[in-house]
Amino acid sequence: MKLVIAEKPSVGNTIAKVIGANRTRGDGYTEGNGYIVSWCFGHLVTLAAPEDYDKRYGKPWKLSNLPILPEKFLWTVPESTAPQFEILKGLMQRPDVDELICATDAGREGECVFRYVYYQAGCTKPFSRLWISSMTDEAVREGFQHLRPGSDYDALYRSGLARNKADWIVGMNATQLFTVKYRSLLSVGRVQTPTLAMLVEREKKIQQFAAARYYTLELNCGKFRAESDKIAPLDVEAAAEKCGNTAVVKSVAKEQKNANPPRLYDLTSLQRDANKLYGYTAQQTLDCAQKLYENKLMTYPRTDSCYITDDMESTAAEMVRLTARAFKFGADYEAQNITPDIKRLINNDKVSDHHALLPTREIARYDFSRLPEDCWNVLSLVAIRLLLAVSPVNVSDTVTAVLECGGREFTARGKTTVQGGWKQLEATIKANLKGLVKDDDEESDEPSGVLPPLREGAEVPVKSVKQLEHKTTPPKRYTEDMLLSAMERAGSDSYSDDDDVEKKGLGTPATRAAIIETLVKRQYVERRGKQLIPTDKGIRVIDVVPEKVKSPAMTAEWESTLQKIARGEADDQQFLREMTEFTKQLINDNACETTRENNPFRFSRLPVVGKCPNCGKNVYEFQKSYSCEDSRGACGFFFMKEKFGKEITPTQAKRILEKGSSIVLKGFTAQDGSTYSGKLVLVDGKVRVEREK
Repeated sequence: MKLVIAEKPSVGNTIAKVIGANRTRGDGYTEGNGYIVSWCFGHLVTLAAPEDYDKRYGKPWKLSNLPILPEKFLWTVPESTAPQFEILKGLMQRPDVDELICATDAGREGECVFRYVYYQAGCTKPFSRLWISSMTDEAVREGFQHLRPGSDYDALYRSGLARNKADWIVGMNATQLFTVKYRSLLSVGRVQTPTLAMLVEREKKIQQFAAARYYTLELNCGKFRAESDKIAPLDVEAAAEKCGNTAVVKSVAKEQKNANPPRLYDLTSLQRDANKLYGYTAQQTLDCAQKLYENKLMTYPRTDSCYITDDMESTAAEMVRLTARAFKFGADYEAQNITPDIKRLINNDKVSDHHALLPTREIARYDFSRLPEDCWNVLSLVAIRLLLAVSPVNVSDTVTAVLECGGREFTARGKTTVQGGWKQLEATIKANLKGLVKDDDEESDEPSGVLPPLREGAEVPVKSVKQLEHKTTPPKRYTEDMLLSAMERAGSDSYSDDDDVEKKGLGTPATRAAIIETLVKRQYVERRGKQLIPTDKGIRVIDVVPEKVKSPAMTAEWESTLQKIARGEADDQQFLREMTEFTKQLINDNACETTRENNPFRFSRLPVVGKCPNCGKNVYEFQKSYSCEDSRGACGFFFMKEKFGKEITPTQAKRILEKGSSIVLKGFTAQDGSTYSGKLVLVDGKVRVEREK
């Protein structure tokens, strides 16, 4: 008898149906045809908490107990998952079970889900690995025909185990360290903190940005327009007056540009487009992709590859044909009589665990009306990308003309499409898609329109000269699309998408969505529309943690090492020794408590009612007053909660700070005991009562 362990019940039931193990249903498993199929619910076994090693490591936390560095890590089965763990343990111990099959998700974390249960249960029976990229019946059957030895994935397991231990070592120690140091619960993590640091750095650049005004001149030459470079405000009038009625063509350059079709999606690029086009969060897209995978409509979602292998060429060609027939937008593809370029999708060297995202054969017979709207949209994106990826190159002719007028150069650009190719198909398909959100950040420097024939030395009549006013703009706030890209590159712009060098990022495609959600959940980041904006609390966290904890580059190096461990190219024990030394040094450098005056978190439990009109810092609600966080320092701004017998509510205080006055309020008490109505008004940094006349 073989025991198959899946990652979740839905996957287990699918596998059981395919291999005929669904004849008898037990408690937490099914059985039949020589197989028992059971499942986990994600991680059933986790690393123990610090207090499980020694009660003194529990709350209240103390700096004197740090660092906490277990010689041997302990594991625990949470109460919520204990019943299923006991079921699996019992199945492993059944005398008729002589072999196990690991059928958890085919990736680093899925490997750990199985191994943690296997070792915690004390199992020593041999196991094989089911490694598939699709949940279709054909893929499952083929996977069972080509099971791999479990030992083939020992390095992958060591990588996952090292990641979990490293996160525990850094996270537990750093969180206790900075929580005690600043007397406020501060969650610090190996990946989440550098990610937050990128958001904070961008926000500070925006806050410190000062817009500068500049001008350009635009020549109206009838059939086209030409624009100058930047001109200082004081010089623009004189520059415009120098321009005459004609301009001379100094040069004309024509260039043919080829824009290759986009690559197939990996998870991160799918999440980016889903955010850009539909406003979906990274987690929402991952959840949809997982559902599509479990419903056999899409291949394994947690992939970091944008290519397929050469043995998939015929499968990919079949999927192009099926996709063109299964989706309405497939008619736009077929209308262009495209000969699909399947070879473009193939790169064996850039496929490691899983190939790029693809629809499956199931799309030919599935009732799409059963899908939720967001899952339908995600599946549509994957299908569209497949059709675009095999479409022809987009070819255009770009003409750049440089003219001279009034001693100054002006540039005019035009563009002619030679072959629409994939861009033409994309525009046609997107025009008919529903639910797309407006992309406020979408900008293009590409020329538009066609220039008339121009030759060098020719004079061109100038009908008018126009002064165009511009302002420099601050950096854009991160959207999830932009943040995912930054995480993939660890904040670096030093390489392009086409580089062959290994990209060292923050987290993995499988973990980045959860990192973003963690930052939002802990109120370090808030969503405003599509933007991700660090909160005051998030900014303060980054202000107080040392550079080594918030460095994206260092964390990216760690992730790169974990990938090397998975490939058998680095030693997991050496990596953990380095993480231990890093943590020891972090404790040594920061193990001292701050004074109350120097603690930026001393107001963290107080509600914020607004911004100080004097210095711009936060105003907090205290027991008897509303006070600036610097009310005892250089600023000094505060006002009492009670004014002439009238209590000022937080809502009223907020309005005073935002608009400079409250609404008309009743119940103020005069010196003679009479009452009157009036407004609370902000005057010269003081809150006064303005009596209603």
